[in-house]
Amino acid sequence: MSNHDVSDELLNQIETIRVQYKQRLVADRRKLSSILNGLTTETVEQCVENLHRILHSMSGSAGTFGFEDVGTESRRIDEILKKISTEQTSENKNTLVQLIKDEVTSFCELLSSTEILEEHNTTQSLRARSSKSPAQIDTPEHDEDIEVWLIEEDKTLAEQFSKQLVNFNFKIRTIELGQALEEAGIKGWPDATILDMDGYDFSELVDTNNAFYVKHESPGGLIMLSENDDFEQRMKAAKARALSFMKKPVAFPELIGHLEVVLNRKKVEPPRVMLIDDDKELCSLLKLELESEGMRVNILSDIKNIIPELAEFRPELLLLDMEMPDYSGIDIALLVRQHVQFESLPIVYLSAEQDIDKQAEALLFNADDFLVKPILYQQLISSIRSRIQRARVLNQLISKDGLTGLLKHAAIKEQAELEVKRAQREASPVSIVMLDIDHFKRVNDTYGHATGDTVIASVATLLRHRLRSTDIIGRYGGEEFMVILPNTPETAAFKVIDTIRKVFSEMEFVADENVFNCTFSGGCVCSEDFNSNVNASELTEEADKALYLSKNNGRNRVSKRVQNV
Repeated sequence: MSNHDVSDELLNQIETIRVQYKQRLVADRRKLSSILNGLTTETVEQCVENLHRILHSMSGSAGTFGFEDVGTESRRIDEILKKISTEQTSENKNTLVQLIKDEVTSFCELLSSTEILEEHNTTQSLRARSSKSPAQIDTPEHDEDIEVWLIEEDKTLAEQFSKQLVNFNFKIRTIELGQALEEAGIKGWPDATILDMDGYDFSELVDTNNAFYVKHESPGGLIMLSENDDFEQRMKAAKARALSFMKKPVAFPELIGHLEVVLNRKKVEPPRVMLIDDDKELCSLLKLELESEGMRVNILSDIKNIIPELAEFRPELLLLDMEMPDYSGIDIALLVRQHVQFESLPIVYLSAEQDIDKQAEALLFNADDFLVKPILYQQLISSIRSRIQRARVLNQLISKDGLTGLLKHAAIKEQAELEVKRAQREASPVSIVMLDIDHFKRVNDTYGHATGDTVIASVATLLRHRLRSTDIIGRYGGEEFMVILPNTPETAAFKVIDTIRKVFSEMEFVADENVFNCTFSGGCVCSEDFNSNVNASELTEEADKALYLSKNNGRNRVSKRVQNV
């Protein structure tokens, strides 16, 4: 789809929502007139409450749709009503009724005089924002080869790197520097480039700053190697816009780690946002705007389903209105926080409330930010992205293992529960695999714990690069791992894990002058081989039994479900 097509499609959707909002303004004007017709000294309290609901909603949304005067005036009258309703006495009710009639009648005349069909600035500003295609989130799948160029004049070292990198699903191409620059100028740089700075071609470069700047871009993932680790050499790498620098001789697991850091900068998952607001038109518009920025958005339609929908959608931020007909934003925030799994979920209030004291009070009730309607587009996007980014960093620290970068024990067990329940809802298979490094104590005792850590990290990296991006991997404990493969029957799961086992057994590890190999054993089970009520704990237990069957039968193998259970 071209940029133009995307813009037109988005603008058509926005205009459809604006038409719906125009119709709502007409309906709201009629509701206001109806309330005035029933306004008496006896009904004034109920009338003020009904007026407040309409005016408060309008003050938060009208400006977003281009009706700034309507938004400003509705907010002004709503503030007057709130003030006078708290100060009223039985003696001044007649004065109060007359004041309300004067203010609301004048406001209805404003609504009537507003040219509903007139094109407002909102569409034009959205056209400017939508002239580009929606932000594209680059999320390469792990089950596709990642192209890596290796610029290395030492043929022995190049051969060693190539042999090892292929095991991790990297598509390796050894290339000379001059040819790399020429081809990059035609088709751009690959996913990652490893360049030895000690080569003759690099040393001949005069302008390091611009040497790799071709086709209006620098290499997206440049890793530089050198025996020289001084300031000047590292500065050359920085000027060439290298994201990573490694001192030779390079330990292969360390190189893999640097490659992952470089590539992970590209793999940005789309932010997930859940919206809760009784203003349907505003919600629809916000959804379009956020999705045009590459976010995934879910509008909660039934507040009573909030916990199941949170568990299913797993939003990284909850954006909710402060004031709704039946429940306040504070009510919802407190309810969400009652559930342990959502204690750290960022919650942001979106409200027309401009009273600073009330905003501050609201933030005391388990929320992270307060945004005032109508909110500027860029402010909304920036606030959401910054909150989600900080939440991701925190989640990384909480849920990921420091050595391997995989999910910790509790986190992988939670994911297993979610995936098994999802498989049951969708009537699809999910396989669970338990893996354990063979004779790992012997590795630690013989080569030291640092080498043992390298072996563990290598298993984790191999799993990440050999499995799909939709598969879930965790360090279950010590040298034991759990793998969850959604939508995968046992036969397919067994095949992919057994292939990884064979690749791992051929990898070479170096400790001082010693070169050695390691193996792992595995146990594999699938949900479709059990009754429909099987849970994740039961599947994990069966996978563990299959793992120990592999251990008892000689290790370095993967076994399927133990059939006599």
